[in-house]
Amino acid sequence: MHAIGSHGTIFQRSNITTYPARTSEEILNLHGVHKADIIITDAELPLMGGVELCSRIRNDAGLKNVSIILICEGTEVSLARCRDAHANVVLPKPLDPAQLSWKVSELLLAPQRQDMRTLLHVSVKGQEKNSTFLGVSHNISISGMLLESDRLLKKGDRMTCTFQLGRREIVAEAEVIRMIKLSSVERFHCGVRFVNLDMKFIILIEQFIKGRVKH
Repeated sequence: MHAIGSHGTIFQRSNITTYPARTSEEILNLHGVHKADIIITDAELPLMGGVELCSRIRNDAGLKNVSIILICEGTEVSLARCRDAHANVVLPKPLDPAQLSWKVSELLLAPQRQDMRTLLHVSVKGQEKNSTFLGVSHNISISGMLLESDRLLKKGDRMTCTFQLGRREIVAEAEVIRMIKLSSVERFHCGVRFVNLDMKFIILIEQFIKGRVKH
């Protein structure tokens, strides 16, 4: 994964490469070369500014498939300008580092690119500790799925998984049946089975799988 114009603890992971930039023109050039997964920039960044940068990227067929976070003054006018430029996320100043970190994790783990559509965005809420985190789902079926995340769970843990299949949201109760430590630092594969999955969700998952096979 590649991120431009960013810094902080989340970007220190070994599987993320960052490219700092001082101007919008630098960001545009870097994105043209590296095809970033996410761009984080200030709306008032010199020279052209973040809003104009976002608009140019969205109007370029070769560059538009990237997630963009725009940071701006918290006025309605500034926020509206950034949203109109089609940024994925607009954050007001003063910036909340925790909110930025959450949004970056959410965007990086839920890729928008068509060539990465086999990855699913998953939000998991543990029943015992009442905690939430993000993960990536692989190999989904009507019986369960393989979840990758940085959260260590235990066999038998129960959770509520919320994820997107196309434009439809699925909410499913699940139980952890196995945990596997990956070679990368603090990453795990978690096998979960669905519990009492609603019939309409079973149909949606079956249709999703058939659609992928056709491609």
